[in-house]
Amino acid sequence: GDLVSLGAGEHSVTFRPMGGASGASAEAMRMTLRIAEVCARESAGSAAASLSERPNTAAKVQRYMDNHALKDHLTHALMHLLREQPEDAMGFLSEALCKEVTVRAAATKTAAATKTVGGHRVSIRHGSAPIGPESSKFGDAMEARGNLHVLPSCVNIGAPTRLLDFGSGETGFNTYTIDEKGENFTFKGNKIKAPFFAAFVETGNVEAFGQAVMEEFELTKCTLPLVSIFAGATGLHRELMGHAGNAMKAHNFLVDVEEYLSSQLAGKQTKFWLFVPSGLLEAQFELFATEWLVGRSKLLNLAATEAEDVTLTLSLIHEAFNQLDVTRNGTLSAEDLEMLTCAPEMSPSSPGTGKAQVIKNTVSDLVSVSGHMNFEQFQESLRKSTNLQMAVQTMIFSGTLSAGGGSSQLSMMGSGHNMTLQLFSVPIGNKVPMVEGLFSKPVLNSERQNWALRVRSELRQANFPVAIRGLFVGISAVYYAMHAAGASERVISLKTALTGLEKALEDVDQDDQVKIANLTLVYELLKWCFDDSAGFVFKRQWKTRDGEFVSTWTLGLFTQQHATKKAQEVKTRPRAKEELWKSASSRVVRPLSQEMQDSARAENLFEVPFAAWPLADSHVLDLGSGEVGLYVYQSDLAKNMIVAKSDKKCCEPFYEGFVDKDRVDDFTSLLIEEFKLAPDRLKGREIICAGATGLHREMMLADRVKRDKILKFSTKVEQELTRRLQRTTCFRLFVPSGELEAQFELRAVQWLIGVPGMDIRSSVLPCWMVNKAWNMMAAAACLPSGIGVHIAKDQLRALGVGEDEVMTALKRADSNGDEALDYEEFVAAAASEPTFQALVRRCAFAGTISAGGGSSQLTLTSCVRNSLPQLFSMPVGNRVPIVQRLFSEEVTWQQRSDWIERIRSGLRASQFPRGLSGFYVAISAMYHAAKASGINDRLVTKSEAIAAFASLLAKLDAKDHRSIANVTLVKEIITWVFDDETSVLLFKRNWSTAGSTTYVAGWTLGMYCTQFEMDEDCRERSACIIQKHIRGTSVRNAMLRRP
Repeated sequence: GDLVSLGAGEHSVTFRPMGGASGASAEAMRMTLRIAEVCARESAGSAAASLSERPNTAAKVQRYMDNHALKDHLTHALMHLLREQPEDAMGFLSEALCKEVTVRAAATKTAAATKTVGGHRVSIRHGSAPIGPESSKFGDAMEARGNLHVLPSCVNIGAPTRLLDFGSGETGFNTYTIDEKGENFTFKGNKIKAPFFAAFVETGNVEAFGQAVMEEFELTKCTLPLVSIFAGATGLHRELMGHAGNAMKAHNFLVDVEEYLSSQLAGKQTKFWLFVPSGLLEAQFELFATEWLVGRSKLLNLAATEAEDVTLTLSLIHEAFNQLDVTRNGTLSAEDLEMLTCAPEMSPSSPGTGKAQVIKNTVSDLVSVSGHMNFEQFQESLRKSTNLQMAVQTMIFSGTLSAGGGSSQLSMMGSGHNMTLQLFSVPIGNKVPMVEGLFSKPVLNSERQNWALRVRSELRQANFPVAIRGLFVGISAVYYAMHAAGASERVISLKTALTGLEKALEDVDQDDQVKIANLTLVYELLKWCFDDSAGFVFKRQWKTRDGEFVSTWTLGLFTQQHATKKAQEVKTRPRAKEELWKSASSRVVRPLSQEMQDSARAENLFEVPFAAWPLADSHVLDLGSGEVGLYVYQSDLAKNMIVAKSDKKCCEPFYEGFVDKDRVDDFTSLLIEEFKLAPDRLKGREIICAGATGLHREMMLADRVKRDKILKFSTKVEQELTRRLQRTTCFRLFVPSGELEAQFELRAVQWLIGVPGMDIRSSVLPCWMVNKAWNMMAAAACLPSGIGVHIAKDQLRALGVGEDEVMTALKRADSNGDEALDYEEFVAAAASEPTFQALVRRCAFAGTISAGGGSSQLTLTSCVRNSLPQLFSMPVGNRVPIVQRLFSEEVTWQQRSDWIERIRSGLRASQFPRGLSGFYVAISAMYHAAKASGINDRLVTKSEAIAAFASLLAKLDAKDHRSIANVTLVKEIITWVFDDETSVLLFKRNWSTAGSTTYVAGWTLGMYCTQFEMDEDCRERSACIIQKHIRGTSVRNAMLRRP
């Protein structure tokens, strides 16, 4: 090869075939040359380099390169080459690759950067495992199939965010832009009736797609050197991307589009990031989008004259008034009203927020002379202030109801300061009658009735909640049903909605199967889920001061990630002492005995109580199907750590063992003994949080009789605890949805794997895990010689790693004391330092996988901290063969094969991803299967795990139904989901640190971790206020003591 001078210290490297390097086989050198060509193009930007190989060969080369970090090796070799300028440039690079050079160049924060090396200027791109689009080229990100399900960091503040929506029958182009102050927000969107895969990929129409992208995104006007475009595959495209062949076709097509766009844009680099949001994640983003729009549109009709409308409006305003009235004295102060500016939609990090200060300035004019306002004055103030009305709408907004072809979702947003999302999904949609042939033409009345019964049955099996109150927004197919009923675009009651649907069903064409199916589905959803006092808005087009919007998942993704990013960059706005007090006091719940009537409301059961008290022990109960878990957590504020003081199990089910037998004294004694509670009149109050999961979740949602019985029993326990402990006791019962439980479990594991000194056995961390951690840290450090130990704090914070301890370890690993850590020092530290091993695990951590009696779940992390995870759930668990009697007394091999096929069918139907890369933690029943196989509590590869499970299955007694069912399930899920070469698993339940503190990676720990982290700002500012108060008191006392 030739090293060609381009003038003024600029050089390019041109490669050509060569005979090979000494000591290497011909095949090895052919592979090396192919790799070198790709590396040169990736790392040095050489226009002369090319790879004329078949797609499957290219993919093989790409995998080999990534697994062995060869691009990074070559980057470093190129830097040496430009320093030394050897005569045989190609031989120099080939020898370096064959010897597996372990010295690496530092990655830069941008995708491509020009550096000066030995007096020469060269463009170098790093090949890190992506943490976001800024740090990886599209081809790198797409190589690992698992990256399709990693949610990228899309928002670039101050620059346009371009989002493609590859829907079932159309392609959406959405551009969101917000300035750095977060005030001016613009949106431009359009859809073309051309599905991405059928209209472009399969036909290979690169030019047509490229032209559409250029026109819709106005790329010719872009002045930035890099254009990033993010594409989400939804609907049918989500299913298409589940097949490796289709994903590879889409990948190759977009790579071609990248090259086409670069040629059309005078060489400007264009990058695509393709990802696949799950159906649940899509519903969550739609909820966030709707919440954002509710706070920017005028919905409440305060001038209503119809009796029904007036009653509904007053009910909703009363709800907001009661939420603001923290002291429960029937009046609001200026401080109470200023709490409206603390709502997420009013947060400084919320896009386009300008109302918070307006509300604050308006409050003083609205409050009466006495300093307080009653309900009538509050109602009148809403008529005077549009901004105040929109803030109140955000406060009373409860969630969204949506439906599609194959499923329906209810998303609920918690109120107050926890803002926890509850999501319920049922596998029934408006296309089911046509797909399953349930309707004839014309549709018979009996068929309508059977369809309605089918919907109710599915809602019952999915444990959909009942009798919910609040303000809900109907979107997607729910909106179209109500639009057909003439009841859209305004706030209406449940009665009005049901009446409109009944009339629409009477008037509908009997041959219109789709319309009948949809109207019936929405009617049954509304009737099942909501209380008569609930309010609804069925809306699609929203007009705001920022323009017109549609409540889509792309808008939700943008607003959610923007808020998260701003919150990471800038501390929350300063708060006054009174505001902090209101924030804290709103978390303190009254005793259940005082709120029995309100707590019986279904929506209150989904409010997650605050548990992470900084100066007191937190007591949390897990009311599981067959046992009661009792957990005590404490925060170590000095070390910013969480301490699990106790985790006990009572092997009696809560309802059958205590509630049904009215064993109030026994349950009270159990709590006092296990929580070590003692009488103390000086203590203010005792708070115990109890979450109903498993069968108890079903009872609380679907059985009103048992729910009322549980609430009455809890009230008695609360009163008995108050009497015995001689202080007010609050027993707060709530119901986390299955999806929320999975998210909390993910957060617990995420925190545990990042704790140094955790008992995780591993002989040597895989090379790709160490490389990923290095790349992520180096991207944050942005130094040519390695990781600057003083610059990596932001990246550590973004990862959720305890930065102080890791920063100390970084300095300790800096063997030459140059304030920078090179690759060799990093690798050496990762081999021996527990802190570095925890960092590597945290950087490579990709999610959790679990299995239970009736279902199995996969939860994937995101590139953005505190962003929403990807959730996949399959209604197949290890008890299915037993409950459905698929096994005979001695399980035959044919029955085992049938069970395997049942599992694979479930994975396919639930759209579980395949070929995922990364580090995953397996919990629940998966841990028990691993323990029986002898691979628990240590890092194992996929092949090790599969071999261990296969060996165990061969030895199991044919009568051991439970073990055969569970181990087979675990083996098939692991085989289906994970990549053969770049995935590592840890099967673990109990976690212990060097200080002998034991943790259980359950949802209770995850809930505490989440709240402890979110409360950090409030703790810090409260501490500052206390310190100032103490200093002021000390100074005042000192002055008084002066003569």
